[in-house]
Amino acid sequence: MIGILSIDFDYFVNASSQARDMYFPNGSDEMPNNKLKSMWEERYLRYPELKKVGVIDDFYFLKKFLKELSIPRENFIKADSHKSIKNIIERLPRKSQLKIVNIDFHHDYYHYYRGNDYYNCGNWLRRVVEERSDTKVKWIRREDSQIYCLDGIFPFEHTDDIKSVYNEKFDYVFLCKSPEWTPPHINSKFEELCRTIERGTVLCSNKEYVS
Repeated sequence: MIGILSIDFDYFVNASSQARDMYFPNGSDEMPNNKLKSMWEERYLRYPELKKVGVIDDFYFLKKFLKELSIPRENFIKADSHKSIKNIIERLPRKSQLKIVNIDFHHDYYHYYRGNDYYNCGNWLRRVVEERSDTKVKWIRREDSQIYCLDGIFPFEHTDDIKSVYNEKFDYVFLCKSPEWTPPHINSKFEELCRTIERGTVLCSNKEYVS
């Protein structure tokens, strides 16, 4: 079994589900960067308190965990959108069973797509399970994460205990920023997490970046 640690930085943003609905722009991973930037600027003007949002303590726990994790450098990918995890999935043999542990504010098992947007940040996990039905899934969520989808309750293992990562074995690490869910003033925390992973990787070949 191949273990994939999937991390969406939006998990660490110290904002409740209600606060996100109020303060964050209604963006998407298909939105041009300049438009998303102007939407965030408008939100900061309308809600000055947004500047006070930081990260939760789980951020520092995961930093410590990642320092102890040793994987080949080529097995770490960082990206903006969660849909870029397919750059890991697609290079793994179909005959290999996957175990995806997803640290994420959202379960990403939604049905949502539009136009040519068949594979996006909100449905990538559903697509993986559709294409590789023996995939095992564990979602590490926040206490107030939405656990429902059109099928009812999220149908795989889920927990709000991030410390459960110590029960897993990982061969790959994927980290995305989800800029539509991450207030720009804490981008430095995202980069801090990236550097922590990079320092723990073993140099086998050039590192791969996805944008």
